[in-house]
Amino acid sequence: MLKPIDVILFATDLTPGCQQAYEFAVAMAIRNKALLYILYIIEEIPESIEGRFKGLVGKHEWKELMQAKKDDIHKSLTGKRLSSQVLEEIQEFCEKVGMDEESCAFHSREVIISAGDIAETIIKTAEENECDIIILGSQRGMLGRNSVGSSIKSVLKLSPIPVTVVPTDAQ
Repeated sequence: MLKPIDVILFATDLTPGCQQAYEFAVAMAIRNKALLYILYIIEEIPESIEGRFKGLVGKHEWKELMQAKKDDIHKSLTGKRLSSQVLEEIQEFCEKVGMDEESCAFHSREVIISAGDIAETIIKTAEENECDIIILGSQRGMLGRNSVGSSIKSVLKLSPIPVTVVPTDAQ
């Protein structure tokens, strides 16, 4: 028997294909009154390449560039909308699917920005935060169909908890 879903991890690469998966994760968080973690992973740059960049721009400038990238990602993940707009959208969603106000409480979301191997970081983050499910978005393939890359395949192989992959054109 599956245990209740109290904590959800949604991992994103901020591509348009992840929009449907994000909406699915929010809907699942609302229905289950769960905590939602939103994870973005900055893939590590090989040391040899990172060393070259540091040599070109300088160590201090490199550190500032990396911090600026993290800040930009955080802004993208938290959204630029006012919290009242987000709450209105959630309320509209609840009304659309026929949920009452009490059932529609969206407790919170946390944004995590991490660096490392994508699959390993997703699994590690899920374990550290005692997540009950991982939600990922597929990508649009070359022939217009949904595609699952090597990172998603690795997460599916390694994960001890359920993983849901949401197609880009999910209804």
